[in-house]
Amino acid sequence: SKEEMQRTVLGFIPKLDSVGELARGGRDGRNFFLDLSSAMNEMYTNEYAVSEKVWIRREQVRAAIEQVMSNSREFPPGTKVAVFGSSANGFGSPNSDLDLCLSIPASAADFTKDGRGVEAMTNLASKFTAAGMRDVNTERLTARIPIVKFNVPYNDNGTEILVECDLSLQNPLALLNTSLLRTYATISPMTCVLASIIKRWAKSRDINNPSKHTLSSYGYILMLTYFLKNARRGDGNPILPNLQWVDPLWAQNPTTPYREIASKPKSPQTLVAHPTLENYVVNSYFYRQGLEGLQKYCADNNSPSTIGVLLASFFHYFAYTFDYKKHVVSLGNKLVEKEVKAEEDGWSVYKSGLAIEDPFELFYDVAHVVKGNNFLHIKKEFALAYSKIADEAQSKRDVITGKELIDLICEPVSQDENRD
Repeated sequence: SKEEMQRTVLGFIPKLDSVGELARGGRDGRNFFLDLSSAMNEMYTNEYAVSEKVWIRREQVRAAIEQVMSNSREFPPGTKVAVFGSSANGFGSPNSDLDLCLSIPASAADFTKDGRGVEAMTNLASKFTAAGMRDVNTERLTARIPIVKFNVPYNDNGTEILVECDLSLQNPLALLNTSLLRTYATISPMTCVLASIIKRWAKSRDINNPSKHTLSSYGYILMLTYFLKNARRGDGNPILPNLQWVDPLWAQNPTTPYREIASKPKSPQTLVAHPTLENYVVNSYFYRQGLEGLQKYCADNNSPSTIGVLLASFFHYFAYTFDYKKHVVSLGNKLVEKEVKAEEDGWSVYKSGLAIEDPFELFYDVAHVVKGNNFLHIKKEFALAYSKIADEAQSKRDVITGKELIDLICEPVSQDENRD
């Protein structure tokens, strides 16, 4: 039978029922998603939310590194140490490593050329050791983006904690991406909760490792943001406004139908030269000031069961709805087709799998590492995650708790599955 063949080939029977059908499943359907939502919020609070204490620790470690750097006199005056990535964008956890970069002033932009930057970082690494930092590793100073790795001892009420740090040289686009995601996290804490469960699922299912040709955490966050900006509330407005395109006037008072701008502002403040590509200009614009209106807009949409429904909808969308052959996951203001990316940026029109446009480096495919078989495996995992939710939502037996359902979705892959 068809079901037997599906079980043989896929290892499970895909559920195609819409999320709406699951949620309308009488009182139990609504309670099911309410329980899942509660468990997601509780798990985020207990395991992923970053406390004020951790933010203070990160800032003190950053400041200590900046002090050593300033005292070294190896870098131009005005150079700062900035934090980027998951430890600063609102989508990390208390255990995230500290990714930092040396932010060189624009007036000394040439400093990173001709090997001067790498030489200065080499000298700085020796200063780190003298300052009491441990396990200083300079092996990646010759990489495309030079990095020094080290641990900073931190006294936490008498207990020594080693904070893992990676310091790179001049990474302005990473700081820009961090700022964009941080603003999304600020206006919609619900997005952070969703991202934490999705990242937990991707890690557990072994589809979150670019070195193994699967997708980075950043890629999954972009997929989630794409989904939420295209998903609609009951009033027809998006679940999540698109910060790179939202009309500023609407954003300040979002009580009318959603509006976007026709084109991004182009000014010396928004147009930034690409740090490594000549003649490529990045438009750094996104809406980032006066966020109170957008915070209220996003909070108004968050009914008690919303987040569980959105998790299921996210899995269903990328398992069955998104057209991977034709379209690109993009935070642009219109649907982006692969044929257009092939013409404009040389992307392969024959690549049938996942393609994700970076929000600022529009020529860069965040999913370029994902090879054919790995893409099929990831798509299968989307379907499996949704099918597990649907199975439990429609089950005649005792419904499992929300926490048990998350554990079921995020069940670690077995060695046998890995071999497959």
